Amino acid sequence: MTLEISPRTLLRRSFLSTFLMLSLFLAVPCLSPRAAAQQPDNDDMNRPSAEKPDKDRNKDKDKDKDRDRDKDRDEHRRRNEAQSQQATRPDNDITHRELDSFDAFLDSNPDVGRELARNPSLVNDQNFVNKHPNLARYLENHQGVREEIRENPQGFMQREKRFENSGEDITNGELRNFDAFLDSHPQIAKDLQKNPGLLDDQNYLNSHPELRQFLSTHAGVREQVKEHPQIFMKREQKYEKNENPQR
Repeated sequence: MTLEISPRTLLRRSFLSTFLMLSLFLAVPCLSPRAAAQQPDNDDMNRPSAEKPDKDRNKDKDKDKDRDRDKDRDEHRRRNEAQSQQATRPDNDITHRELDSFDAFLDSNPDVGRELARNPSLVNDQNFVNKHPNLARYLENHQGVREEIRENPQGFMQREKRFENSGEDITNGELRNFDAFLDSHPQIAKDLQKNPGLLDDQNYLNSHPELRQFLSTHAGVREQVKEHPQIFMKREQKYEKNENPQR
């Protein structure tokens, strides 16, 4: 059986086919840009990040300045500490004999001792040395002291002061003489053991003429007990124990 299709039906189908094809053709270009927009831009990913704003750059500069300032401050502090240590460092080259010799010189030249105690650098002042011929002669005759004190005046004077305060400048001869005197005057020995300051008490000396006489004829002992009576008495007691361990 043969079906007959009317021309109107064919025309309608042809129109619909054409419409569908045209719609599909128009839809494809519209989808492509949208999909492309959703994909990441490789050029953007490879593009370097934008430079930091001026505010961030200023912060970095401030941090660098603070770091440099801290570094300079630390360096300045270390330099000052090194200079202070150099000024106050006790020289290991200074010998006991040099300290003993210089201490004896200062004891016999108290004016020079006071001046150098106030300003140790005067030892390198030629005008000061020329005004004190005793000091000039002493430094000329004691090369070791001259080199050490001129190299580090403050350190040398500090060592000399500690040496004097420790009683190290008290000689065995002075201790032996005083120990012998106390052995023959036990009451004075007891008094001085209780109160070493009596050695510099004029009333006590006047009431004990034998002690006053002994000190007047033993200048070394007199100077030591006048400067450091307690240290001298401790050294004397130690000397006596060493000399007479059974006592």
